[in-house]
Amino acid sequence: MNAIVTGGAGFIGSHLVARLLSLGHSVRIVDNFSSGKKAFLKDYLKHPRLRMAKADLLDAARINKLITPRFDMVFHLAANPDIAKGIDDPTLDFNQTIVATFNILQAMRIHGINKIFYTSGSGIYGDRGKTHLTESTGDLLPVSMYGASKLSAEGLISAFCHLFDMQAWILRPANIVGPHATHGVTFDFFHKLRKDQTRLDILGDGKQTKSYIYVQDVIEAILLILKKSHGRVNTFNIASDDAITVTEIADIVLSELKLKHIHKTYTGGKIGWKGDVAKVRIDSSKIRHLGWKPKYSSAQSVRATIRALINEAKS
Repeated sequence: MNAIVTGGAGFIGSHLVARLLSLGHSVRIVDNFSSGKKAFLKDYLKHPRLRMAKADLLDAARINKLITPRFDMVFHLAANPDIAKGIDDPTLDFNQTIVATFNILQAMRIHGINKIFYTSGSGIYGDRGKTHLTESTGDLLPVSMYGASKLSAEGLISAFCHLFDMQAWILRPANIVGPHATHGVTFDFFHKLRKDQTRLDILGDGKQTKSYIYVQDVIEAILLILKKSHGRVNTFNIASDDAITVTEIADIVLSELKLKHIHKTYTGGKIGWKGDVAKVRIDSSKIRHLGWKPKYSSAQSVRATIRALINEAKS
């Protein structure tokens, strides 16, 4: 396979690129490097089957030149990675998710590329409390620009698939963690404690409860649904078997950093910021029926992530 990976130098993208190359595929990364880093791909920069293009997905003319007929598939992972940033600038998610996705789909249509994989997110479901969310859960009412833009992009992909004989695989993941992480609560706690080892400020009441999934488990899920799901638009949730609170994450980070007697402060309230969701329950039985099972629990995923961040800080 000859594939395009947008956001291929980013957190999830760098892991996917490494795996695709290991399987014998050829890859062209398209990334603006706003959060992606060449360092994430340091072992592959001279790989004969890897090409890298610095480009903004909002530049439709440039994207039309990069996504050419010689490619078999597009893995579209590029997006604004930080949900909270959409509060200060709503245009961020609109442009980087909705407009960018449209530009990619247009280039694919023009050049006859008919396969796309897309990373959506559980934010499309909105705040549903303790309801276990399945792929068929209705009344999708996102509470963040991130969730709204992801849902809009799913709609665009579905329309292009039905109008122009394309095929799509859409993944709606829980919170993804692991090496090369550039955002998220584990990442934030780590960097807060590097600056101040006397206290840890926690947004909300610390009881926010969500599933966390290790990035390598996500890569295995991507490869599995491509292999085993053959519909026109194939949509899958993905989550670990359990959930974990923000306070429990803080305790894991403190344990791994070997910090004791740290004063925790809480801003209060059920959510950490506008657009946050206090409790998320994702049903991933559909992908499990294909044979996927995560190797890491939420706690194990967080612990492995903080260890990776510690090692990355040393290098």
